[in-house]
Amino acid sequence: MKLKLQFIIAAFIALVVYVPVAHGQANLTFSGGNGTPLTTTLTRSVTYTIPRTNSNCFFKTGFNPYFNFDEVGNPVPSNPAVTGTISYSINGGVLRPIDFERSGYVNGDTTLSDISLHGNSRSPYPFGDFVVVLSAGTVTTTTNIAAPPPAGGSFTTFITNQGGGRCSSNGVAAPPTAATVSVSGRVMTASGRGIVNVRLSLTDSSGQTRTATSTAFGYYRFDDVEVGETYILSAAAKRFTFSQPVQVLNITEDADAVNFIADSKQSGRNF
Repeated sequence: MKLKLQFIIAAFIALVVYVPVAHGQANLTFSGGNGTPLTTTLTRSVTYTIPRTNSNCFFKTGFNPYFNFDEVGNPVPSNPAVTGTISYSINGGVLRPIDFERSGYVNGDTTLSDISLHGNSRSPYPFGDFVVVLSAGTVTTTTNIAAPPPAGGSFTTFITNQGGGRCSSNGVAAPPTAATVSVSGRVMTASGRGIVNVRLSLTDSSGQTRTATSTAFGYYRFDDVEVGETYILSAAAKRFTFSQPVQVLNITEDADAVNFIADSKQSGRNF
């Protein structure tokens, strides 16, 4: 009886020890790559705290942050420049842009599979501890990326300096402000063949646009789409036209079959 009780206690302790813990604080999704520009989407804003006592982020040239995301993948060699809507502020001040994206850098607290977004503002330091907020949005490389996009997910994030030295506590993502669902579907020919690398754009009522690229079999997906909104979803491709290239969506639940069908003839070909 005593042995059986000890076994039950040991099993309970093991269960407690090995309960999975949520890995990260920031949700990233990716689209493009495979020889096209790579789009990185941060779905919610992230807040970082930097103590004045941490010397890693204090230089004569000013604050020069790298927003690091742990173990994402290694798709962006050569530090490509980016444009887009992700920006950051210091203690609620002016918004400052992200100018390039980096991965494959091994030094300090960064590893080969980390991705970093670089804010090159050289801004002056506030007095005492300070708070940095990275806004939700997207950035897209200005050059094509040969590698496929990494899988999206939830990733630990923190700020480092140029040498990879960690400056901040782990970033904390803002809670969702509304219920969210997904919008997905397929882009295909009239005969049902999937069309790759079609650019899908999803625009909300405030004019904010997110983009995705169809896969080799024509599938696409947008996650974290707020319910109760009206969206405009459009498809664009170099080699194909669509009889209905724009669709208006009133989102109340998951929309999993929002498809686009290419015209039956394009560039003199039947398909």
